[in-house]
Amino acid sequence: MSTALIQNSQEVLEQTTQQGNLNDQLDALLLDDTAKALETKTSTHCRNTGIHHVGRYAKDPAASAEFYRDVLGMQVVGGSTPDHPFGATAFLSSRPDEESHEIALFANPAFAHMAFKVASLAELRNIYARVVEKNIPITFTANHGVSFAFYFDDPDGNMIEVYWPTGDLIRPLQPHMEPLDFSQSDEELLQKIGTKDPQAAWSANASEAVSRRNKLTYMPAGTGAVYWGPGDQIRFLITGEQTGGAFFMAEVSVPPGGGPPPHIHSREEETFFLQQGTVTIQVGGQTLHASPGDCVYLPRGIMHSFKNTGNVDAKFLLVVTPAGLENFFEEAFYPAQDSSASAPLITEAMLNRLRSAAAKHGLELAPPAQG
Repeated sequence: MSTALIQNSQEVLEQTTQQGNLNDQLDALLLDDTAKALETKTSTHCRNTGIHHVGRYAKDPAASAEFYRDVLGMQVVGGSTPDHPFGATAFLSSRPDEESHEIALFANPAFAHMAFKVASLAELRNIYARVVEKNIPITFTANHGVSFAFYFDDPDGNMIEVYWPTGDLIRPLQPHMEPLDFSQSDEELLQKIGTKDPQAAWSANASEAVSRRNKLTYMPAGTGAVYWGPGDQIRFLITGEQTGGAFFMAEVSVPPGGGPPPHIHSREEETFFLQQGTVTIQVGGQTLHASPGDCVYLPRGIMHSFKNTGNVDAKFLLVVTPAGLENFFEEAFYPAQDSSASAPLITEAMLNRLRSAAAKHGLELAPPAQG
């Protein structure tokens, strides 16, 4: 990876065989399209599994439900009458064994929304924290029985729901809304699930990870995956799969002049232990010069970059907490079939992979400097 900026991104592809131009090549990522970099800034923090149901206004939910049933073959899985506190509603699903509902119909148009599903309670908390951090008002939080959720509006006033399915399918599917306090612990929240065994969901969500954290793990030398980035190589030593998500550890080798452009991690902290070479680190307006034996901790949420300022490869141990950044490297970098071979050529395809992966894994790339 690299930090220097260039003026013509075409030169990147023409100079990829020259090690000294690695800085310029990577920074074409930022110069090719400033708008894309700004788009990344606003879209990197929401990990969800997609839109899984929509809430629509219906003048007569029961009649509309018959339409979706008879024309589209969906199943009516619940609803309420006009005397319900939420008014008349109807819920439908084409696969009730997988999704509790895919369409919610409301006689009250105020409840129209679109709903994004997340894979865990931890992810629900992460997105909730991000919305609060951006000073977006939370309309309300809810324990729906079948899910935990919170609601807020997009800039155009459309209501958005983000929810995590609890797996509680015992309760009839009717409008149910008990407020949730996200300041409570996971255990306290999960006690609200109306299953016969309230701890079952907690076990499914966390026990496996806890078990891995408490289990001895041995990773023999040379068994970790190795990846090439644009000018640096990373060798996985132990991943979140082996640590129950607690941390990820790798060995990084950076050639002279190499290093990433300024960026921010929204999800994790990094710790570097320099083993060889010299590295200059820019973080939060400070400049640090690290030598072998130095250890540097970089908190999340602070713009930083580093550069190999020596004339030999810099090598350092990288510890990332919590784990997860390895997924970015797996997606953005290329597997190193021969770790002793030279770095691969920098191509537009590689730069596009970096753009796409950064947007998915909570990395915010700084726009290029002006002038």
